[in-house]
Amino acid sequence: MKTVITNFLIIISFSTYSQLGNTMFGLARSTNPAAVYIATMNPSTGIATNVGQTSVSTSINLTGAALNPYSNQFCFFGDNGLKSIDLTTGQITNTATVNNPNGVGYFDLFRFNTSDTLMYGLSRRNITNPQTGVVTGAMYLATIDATTGTITEISPTSVGQGFAYSGSAIDPHQMVFYYSTGAQLVGLDMYNGSIFSNPTLSFPNGGQNFDNFTYSCADTSLYGLVRTNYYSQVYDPILMITTQVFDSAAVHLGKVNPMTGAVTKVSNQSLGVSSFSLNGSSTIDPINLTYYFISGSMNGNAIYGVSLQTGLVVSQAPISNPGALYFDMMRIQSDCYESQPTRFESSAAIQDPVLNSANVLVYPNPFLDQITVSSETELQKIELYQANGLLLKTNEVSGVEFILETSELKNGIYFLQVTTSKGKEIIKILK
Repeated sequence: MKTVITNFLIIISFSTYSQLGNTMFGLARSTNPAAVYIATMNPSTGIATNVGQTSVSTSINLTGAALNPYSNQFCFFGDNGLKSIDLTTGQITNTATVNNPNGVGYFDLFRFNTSDTLMYGLSRRNITNPQTGVVTGAMYLATIDATTGTITEISPTSVGQGFAYSGSAIDPHQMVFYYSTGAQLVGLDMYNGSIFSNPTLSFPNGGQNFDNFTYSCADTSLYGLVRTNYYSQVYDPILMITTQVFDSAAVHLGKVNPMTGAVTKVSNQSLGVSSFSLNGSSTIDPINLTYYFISGSMNGNAIYGVSLQTGLVVSQAPISNPGALYFDMMRIQSDCYESQPTRFESSAAIQDPVLNSANVLVYPNPFLDQITVSSETELQKIELYQANGLLLKTNEVSGVEFILETSELKNGIYFLQVTTSKGKEIIKILK
């Protein structure tokens, strides 16, 4: 029975992509004067169009950004804290000062998880040994509240001391957060913050680095850029030594097996670039199955689109925006929209439903402050679950109609498990 439900949830995720659209958003920024705007990008033409006419910051932190398609907000770290920007108006809706109850530190590589509507990232801080005074770095998987700036660390102990600027990714189906140390691809269990996988990256068919990786909900794979560096031998007659000098680089689209660390090339030939931006600038269009990244050169920045199926460049265009030089932190609205976990926490209480329709009606859906549940048969119990299967509310009821208060719930995806005299049904609901 569990397999049937798992497959059904994936089908729901795929079918909703077209409902939202696949607009690409990011941060258009200039340096003189320093200004940052939320902008949309046409990857075919390279034209970035500012949403709103007011700069929302003068600087950005290049280690994380999140697009919440349910609240229509884009979050990043700017001048004075975590900023939330309305995607419709381009205006600041909230600025939060970061607060970690466990100590002063940083919050990096964060992304929005569409399956439980939380923002996950790496909380870094220093820990001082009270006996020796020795300071060591510590890092934890954590969530952050965009409204208050409060960081909640999930990992019971430190998972490492640092990360490489290779990107980050969330698998909303397996509920795993990925980052790289450069040599290893680390997967963290988003339920408890422990290390889920930690393989050493290997390149069976060539390559040295795996960068700008991101998760594709279209085919549940991790894609990124495989970089191979080439060096020339240069002899110094004065010092009488031979050194290696960087000569050129080849870049291919690749994918990685997160359990083994094996990186394979999707592109049979180089993408024709030697450098690319590492500042969170990669995203996937799940409708057109295209991976996008930013390439930089002396002639300016360009946006490249690469087919996930063939590895061939399907579009490339110089970035154009009046007054802005860069386009960072690309995110596409429909990427992983309404995805659901297929791996539940072992303590999750949700049960498989009996496939016996009780003609249960739930409305409104989407909902705001309350939900009405009605049935043609006697209601017995109504349980509300988060998308990850954790129980939030239990109501023992009677009769054929019940009103559930939901004003305290955050925007996101939930499940109602309704038990009637005929059996159980699970209904997906959205706030």
